[in-house]
Amino acid sequence: MVVITLVVLATLIGLSVVLYSSRVQSSKRYQAMVVPLADIMDIGFVAMTPIIVGITGIDSPLTMIGLCALGYATGWVMRYNIRYFEPVSTVKGVIRSVARVSQGALVVASVVNVAYYLQLMGVVVVLLVAVPFDIDGGAVSGTGVAVVVLVALGLIGFLRGLEEFNELGERTTAFNLAAVSAIIVGFLAYNLQVAAAGNWSLPDYNPPLTAQGARQLLGFFALVQGFEASRYMGRQYSAERRMRTMRDAQIIATIAFVLFPAGALLLFAQVQPDLEPTAIVRIGAVASPVLPWLILALAIGSQASAAINTISSRCDVLLNLSNEAIPRRFTFPVLAAGSIAVVLVTDVLTAVAAASRVFAIFFTLQCLIALVLANRHDHRRQAVGIILVGLAMVIIAIFGLAT
Repeated sequence: MVVITLVVLATLIGLSVVLYSSRVQSSKRYQAMVVPLADIMDIGFVAMTPIIVGITGIDSPLTMIGLCALGYATGWVMRYNIRYFEPVSTVKGVIRSVARVSQGALVVASVVNVAYYLQLMGVVVVLLVAVPFDIDGGAVSGTGVAVVVLVALGLIGFLRGLEEFNELGERTTAFNLAAVSAIIVGFLAYNLQVAAAGNWSLPDYNPPLTAQGARQLLGFFALVQGFEASRYMGRQYSAERRMRTMRDAQIIATIAFVLFPAGALLLFAQVQPDLEPTAIVRIGAVASPVLPWLILALAIGSQASAAINTISSRCDVLLNLSNEAIPRRFTFPVLAAGSIAVVLVTDVLTAVAAASRVFAIFFTLQCLIALVLANRHDHRRQAVGIILVGLAMVIIAIFGLAT
């Protein structure tokens, strides 16, 4: 356990030094990749891995490959729209009207997503802080933490904007990447340690996939989205840079999403925790005492930065939808209030499934826009791919399930 702790800390410190270097931080490529990467690489996939493992067992890495492949295909549609829709986005017509409707769906999905971000953060914070210090769980809850943070974000945004916090949030992405990598390395090191002792074997856990389990997996689509943020960063970066860095962000996230359940499978088989978002904390403690606290830091850093990035970027979308009839300072409390309403009526799993379904509606509309453009440009092969992605989004919107 001491060796694993040292490996985890060495990975965390080493990657942090590299990612916080002036060369990386000042890189335009990195800067363009930060926002989509921050939105994809939140702690959601870390916390939801226990549920996915519970549904698919030793096939969970393959499950994550499937989800990420679907996310990558959807990102391909978004990149197609960056190339072909943006140049004609101001021309009045059907696709512009569809684009406005899709922006409305994006705002709704983002409100739900922010609620899920902060609910999840609150659950982990309460588990790791309230329990050890014997704080009354009735007085401190994940929902309460989420509401307090949302009230603060809405108030600060109204009074002075979130630009400074947004810049801070973007800078925490480097730590988040280092933390995720350190957690994965810690799990893999545990596997190597067990193998060196001659005790490693493939976990005998392969539950049958039920119809309800398949619907639950569809409900986890929100875990692999976030790349669409690049679509709305046209003021800062060129189309080519956004398409390239969106793809890079998805590839980096896919590697982490697949390695994480692969490294954690042995621990799940040994500990057999209750399949809930906080289970990852319990199995992490078995590998190294530092991992639960690293997960806590990741929960706070990734969820807060993702929530701030999302609220800040969706303010621009809301302004565009209202033709700037709403003063910018009012958009922050409006979005925060919507997320508070979601927090109060849902739990984490329900919120992530709801976000998946609304995001699927948004991407379906984006596929419709791309299909019209593919027809105009006589891109027949692209049209077939767009139709297939659109059908997948419709299936998620209809059948995605929380529990």
